[in-house]
Amino acid sequence: MSDEAIPPPDGDAPLQELSRDALSAFLYAALLPEEALALVKSMRLSAPGFRAEGLSEVEWCDLLADEVRAVPSARGAVLEALRQGLKEPAFARNPLDPVAADELLEVAGSDHGLAIALWRLVADPQPEVRARGAAALERLAADWYGPAPQGEGVAPRRGAPEGPAEERAEAARAVADAARAREQAEQARQGRALAEGALAQARAIDQAGELQRLKGAARDAETARHAAESQAARLAEQVEKLEAARVEAEAREAAPAAPAAAGDAAEVEPDEAPSTWLLPVFTEEFYASLQGWDRRIQRTAVKQAFLLAQDHRHPSLRALPLGGLPGYYRVRVATDVRLIYRRDEGRQDAVEILSVIDREDLDRYVRQAKTR
Repeated sequence: MSDEAIPPPDGDAPLQELSRDALSAFLYAALLPEEALALVKSMRLSAPGFRAEGLSEVEWCDLLADEVRAVPSARGAVLEALRQGLKEPAFARNPLDPVAADELLEVAGSDHGLAIALWRLVADPQPEVRARGAAALERLAADWYGPAPQGEGVAPRRGAPEGPAEERAEAARAVADAARAREQAEQARQGRALAEGALAQARAIDQAGELQRLKGAARDAETARHAAESQAARLAEQVEKLEAARVEAEAREAAPAAPAAAGDAAEVEPDEAPSTWLLPVFTEEFYASLQGWDRRIQRTAVKQAFLLAQDHRHPSLRALPLGGLPGYYRVRVATDVRLIYRRDEGRQDAVEILSVIDREDLDRYVRQAKTR
C-alpha cells in the first residue's frame, strides 16, 4: 500500500482549500461548542463590537474558517483539537477511491449508519473481521442491556438430565434476579424521595417571587415573538423581491426582440441562472415553525433554504426522502433539527419550504401530513 494513498499519520488536512461556508460547516459538525469557543479565544479572534462569548456557535466556526483560510498554518490548532476529541479520521489507514468516498458519506449522513457498518462487519468473509463485529456487538449489548444473568447464553445439551448443577444454576439466577429487584426497588424509593423533596421545595416558593418570574418569562416570550415576526417580515419582503425579479425576467423573455439598428453593437445578454436554481416558496407553515427556535437555528434554516434553492443537489444539504410522504424531503439544519421541503407539483422551477422541526417529530409530521 502506498503512503500517498492514505492521510498523513497526524491527520493533517489542507483545510484552507475549502470554501468559507464548507470549512465552517465542517468545524460546526466536528467541534463541541466549548471547543470552538476555546479555539476562538486562544487564537484571539473576534467580531467588531462583540465579545467572543456573545457570538453563536455558527459565528465561532465562521471566525475560525476565515482565520484558517487567511493563515493556513493556523489550522494546526484546529487539527490538534480534532485529534483530542476524535483521535483520527475514519479509515485513516485504508486508501479510498471516489466510490468508497461516496459510500462513506452516505453512511455518515444516515440515521442508521451504525447498523450499516455492523452489517458490513458480520457479513465479511474473513473470520477475523467478523470477530471484530461480534466483539463490538457484545460491547453494545453490555452497554444497552447490562451484564447477562449468571449462566445465560449457555444452552444445555439435548437430553441432559437436570441434576444438582442445573438446580444450582437456577438458584444462582434466582439470587441474581432478587438482587436486581432489590436494587430497582431502592432506586424507585430514592426517586420518590427526590420527587417529594422537589414538590415540598416548590410549595415553599414565595408566591410573589413566582409571579415576578412568570412576568419576566412573559416579557421574554413577547420579545422573542416580536423578533420572529420581524424576521418573518424581512424574509417575506425578500421573497417578494425574488418573485418580482422572476416576473420581470419572464416578461423580458416573452417580449418580442426589437430589430437592431444598423451599425449598433449587439447587446450583451445577462448570464442565465444555473440550471439547478429553483425559486424558494416560503410557506406560512415555515414562518410559524421558525418562532420556536433560537436565532442560530433560524439563521441556519434560512441559509439552508437558500442553498437548497441555489442547488438542491448540494452535498452539504444531506437531503434525504421523508419516508411515507412521496415528494417530501428533509435537510439537516443542526444535529437534531431538520428542514422539510417538497418540489412544487404545479411548477418544476420552484421548491416549497415547509417547516423546521425536531428530528424526533418526523414520524408525527408524516402522520399529520397524511391527514391534510
